[in-house]
Amino acid sequence: MNPRVAIIILNWNAYQLTSTCLNSVKRCDYDNYFIVVVDNGSDDDSGTRINAEHKVFKYIENNTNLGFAGGNNVALQYLIDKDFDYVMLLNNDTLVEPDFLSRLVEGVESQTNLGAIQPKILLNSDRKVIWNAGGYYWPFFALSPTRGLGKKDVGQYNEAFKTDWISGCCILLPLSVVKEIGLLDERFFAYYEDLDWSFKITKLGYKLLYYPEAVIYHEAGGSDKNWGLHDEGNVSPFSRYLDIRNHLFIVRRYTRGLNLIGAVSYQSAKILVYFVYYLVRRRTKKMIFLLKGIKDGLLTNID
Repeated sequence: MNPRVAIIILNWNAYQLTSTCLNSVKRCDYDNYFIVVVDNGSDDDSGTRINAEHKVFKYIENNTNLGFAGGNNVALQYLIDKDFDYVMLLNNDTLVEPDFLSRLVEGVESQTNLGAIQPKILLNSDRKVIWNAGGYYWPFFALSPTRGLGKKDVGQYNEAFKTDWISGCCILLPLSVVKEIGLLDERFFAYYEDLDWSFKITKLGYKLLYYPEAVIYHEAGGSDKNWGLHDEGNVSPFSRYLDIRNHLFIVRRYTRGLNLIGAVSYQSAKILVYFVYYLVRRRTKKMIFLLKGIKDGLLTNID
């Protein structure tokens, strides 16, 4: 029998996205997977509708929005002592190829000492364009660029690749590894928690693998649209807050020695550019959230 896989899908006020994702996953050719849906404090009845319309292994309803990290942790905690071989985090704004899961399991089963694996992720809006083909980490600047982002897919990323980090958009890992590294750090709420998790995995000596035989499609920015209405550009003030704060969390947690020079210089330049831009464009909310992100990023206890 194929290994037993639990797929966690998080919903927050996004009935159409989540329902479409579930329908896509249900077309998988893999015969031993179980879907866990977590409704993360939705206030639009989307969770109730999804639970009524889709037969899933487990439906969990949170009273409040616990973020990507906290919402997934509720499911991970539920699964931690269950009889599963692997667990997957899958964004609700994705569509998957029918063989994506069988390919990923094939990939992880063919490796030794593998901590986690991810598929090739293409844009759903243009399926010839790459959204994520693994990730690099540049410690001097504490930067984590996405491999292949925005490039036309002409087969240049069709070889398996030992990656520095894996996107939380779709990550498959042995449940035994989750037990070793612990749950996602809920202080991140959303953004950079996957980078933090990836570092914890590799710190224990495991490898991370990008596996292009498996393919999914991402509706980029789908989740960000739900952070609340605002009139200050495409990225919400709260998303900018999380970006600034959580990147500072990464710098504080993983940057040491001479690398601090580059990381602090980059962070200072980035924040200055944002501040001046928001000042010129009179985006008051984003200026406030930017400053709050700096304060919380520097003062929050992350030990």
